[in-house]
Amino acid sequence: MNDVVKYNEGSDPANRPVIDFLFGEFQQALPSATFKVWHGAPVFFLEDIPVVGYQNHKHGVKVLFWSGKDFSEPGLLGIGKHRAAGITYTDVTSINVEDLRRYLRLSSEIIWDYRSLRPGK
Repeated sequence: MNDVVKYNEGSDPANRPVIDFLFGEFQQALPSATFKVWHGAPVFFLEDIPVVGYQNHKHGVKVLFWSGKDFSEPGLLGIGKHRAAGITYTDVTSINVEDLRRYLRLSSEIIWDYRSLRPGK
């Protein structure tokens, strides 16, 4: 069984509908992406570069877009010192599907190459 499927199945039952919905949307929007549990959470990659992921939390499901700050979307909050931004969903009804699909489209168009941030590069 895929490690992402195991992660999803082991998630907080209250968050499971959100996780299942996001997983389906991510697969539909990013059909060429590979995905795996990376640093403890499911992450989708395009050409080995992380673009989006989600994490089960006590108060909802956090979604992280690695290049999200460059999307210039008011619904996303900047995270950390690099280009990441994210949003938290508490239930499926809190997901603005139109916004999510736009964010996913942008995640495949605007890709910050984090590999170039390694020391010595």
